[in-house]
Amino acid sequence: MPKQALLLLGGTWHDFEGFAQWVKPLLAEQGYAVVSTYDPDALLRLREDGTALVVQYTSFGAHLQFPEATPGLTAAQTEALRAWVSDGGRLLGVHSATVVGVAPNEAQQMLLGARFVEHPPQFCFGVYPLEREHPMLTDVEALMVHDEFYMQVYGDDCDVLMVSLDRGRAYPMVWTRQEGAGRVAYVGMGHSAAVWQLEGYGQLMRNTVAWMQGPEARA
Repeated sequence: MPKQALLLLGGTWHDFEGFAQWVKPLLAEQGYAVVSTYDPDALLRLREDGTALVVQYTSFGAHLQFPEATPGLTAAQTEALRAWVSDGGRLLGVHSATVVGVAPNEAQQMLLGARFVEHPPQFCFGVYPLEREHPMLTDVEALMVHDEFYMQVYGDDCDVLMVSLDRGRAYPMVWTRQEGAGRVAYVGMGHSAAVWQLEGYGQLMRNTVAWMQGPEARA
C-alpha cells in the first residue's frame, strides 16, 4: 500500500500548480500516494490521515498587489506540524517555503532552518555541492540555475549540503536538520519550470525524497 504524502501549496508569486504537476510523478516513483491541498488546516490532521511525508511549496505573506494573500501558518498549524515531525515525521521544504508570513513565524523558521529575507531579480548562478558524503548528493554535481537567489536568516543547527556564492560570500541553499525523531530537508532552488526540468535538480529531489524515507533519528 503506498505511503501518503501531503503536498501543501499556496500563497503568491509562484506557480503552485506547475510545481504540483512536476513533483507528483517524482513522489509516485518513490512509492507515495500524493494528496495536494491549499488548506493549511490539513496539518492538523497529519496523524489521523496517516501522512508519512509533507512537502511544503508555499509563499505566505501579503503584498500591495495581493492584498488577499495568505498570512501564513497559524500557531496551531505550526505546532501540529512541528510535533508531528518531532515524533518521526518527514518535512521537505522547497524554495519559498521559508517565506513564512507577514509577521515572522519563529516556530516555522526554527523547524525549516531559515526564514526568507530578500532576493534580487532572477539571474543565473551556480549551486555547489560540498565535498562530503551524503545520500542526497549522490550523482549530484554543481547546478547552474536561473532562479531567485534567496538570502535568509539561518538557524545554527542546519547540516549544509549545497551553497551558492555572491560577492565572496557563501549562502546555504540545500540542508537538512533533525527535529526530535524526525527529518527535515530544505531545497532552496525551484522558482519555476526552468529549474524543475533540470536533470541535476530532478536527481537532487529524488535523492532527497529517498533519504527522507530512512530510519528515524533518535530524539
